[in-house]
Amino acid sequence: MSTTTTVTSTQLASSNLEVLEALKANTLTVTANKEEAPFYILPDTLCIWPYERIISPYYRAAQAESVAWLESFHPFTPTGQKAFNKCDFSLVSALTFPKASHEVLRGCCDLMHTFFTLDEHTDPLPTDQVIVHCEATMDAILHPDKPRPEGEPIIGEIARQFWKRASAHAHQATKERFVKAWRSYLDSVILQAQRRDKGRYICTIDEYMVSRRDNIGSDPSFAFLEMSLELDIPHYVMEHPHIVALNRDTTDMIVLANDMCSYKKEILVDDADYNAVTVVMQQNKTDVAGGIQWISDTHDDVVDHFLKLRDEVLSKQGFPSFGEDLDRQIEAYVHGLGQWIRGHDEWNFGSGRYFGDEGLEIQKTRKVVMA
Repeated sequence: MSTTTTVTSTQLASSNLEVLEALKANTLTVTANKEEAPFYILPDTLCIWPYERIISPYYRAAQAESVAWLESFHPFTPTGQKAFNKCDFSLVSALTFPKASHEVLRGCCDLMHTFFTLDEHTDPLPTDQVIVHCEATMDAILHPDKPRPEGEPIIGEIARQFWKRASAHAHQATKERFVKAWRSYLDSVILQAQRRDKGRYICTIDEYMVSRRDNIGSDPSFAFLEMSLELDIPHYVMEHPHIVALNRDTTDMIVLANDMCSYKKEILVDDADYNAVTVVMQQNKTDVAGGIQWISDTHDDVVDHFLKLRDEVLSKQGFPSFGEDLDRQIEAYVHGLGQWIRGHDEWNFGSGRYFGDEGLEIQKTRKVVMA
């Protein structure tokens, strides 16, 4: 039986860990106000998206294995672990990598658990300690057979075990892309910590998008998309401007949709400075509705651009043929990106990360009450 945490609207302005964990566990109640709580409406950003929801048949098995593995490290308090599990990070893997084998899907689940464990551990830390955590994972990724040193943050061993197991299913070029992308991701985590240490700093829209593209973790995940589809695509193909642009569009859609969904959770614990809604509100001198509208319009433009590029790649209009085998792999990868966007959107509502048990209802009504 869960314990309900009752707070006033004033208490919601703090970043108290108990409140955050209660919010994630959907056991947070707020003292009622006489006036109706404010709300915002989420746009249906994928109303013309041609990819439908698919979920891996290995979801539950991979989830159980990955959760048990993570819990063996005791990375959180019992209450914190329960809240973390409710977010169901395995679900995002099952929805975004639905064609992965059981073994590869397990690696995808481990990737998500590694991402979010690092995120939870570093969020409250000063920059020097964030660097220690990040570099531990980088060294572990580069040397997955090397025992981790005594006294190192546990995230180092988590990263080592995750990558040693997962990399067995990756071709050499895919491994190289993952390692490079992981470095960029870590640099963005450190940059975020540096900005956080300076106090309440809100980026410009351009600053935010540049750093958030690395910080969202999509680039390392692209390698797992390749693994899930059993692809072996050389660097020169993945570096073609069309593929680079499709990857970037995918990342931007994930960032924009994620921030609209996470805004409630973050604003209630006074941790929304690093969110596109806040950034747009600040730069455009608008309110929440205006920020959401700007993001929705931008997302629509990215959707149109992605679908245009996708059609050019598939029809070989302005995009070369690389031979029958590579053309088949490229087609699978591009469709995989499209499926990933749908899967990520489904996870935003289907997990407990942002909306607790109300996610599926909010997915229908699009109404997010800020309480």
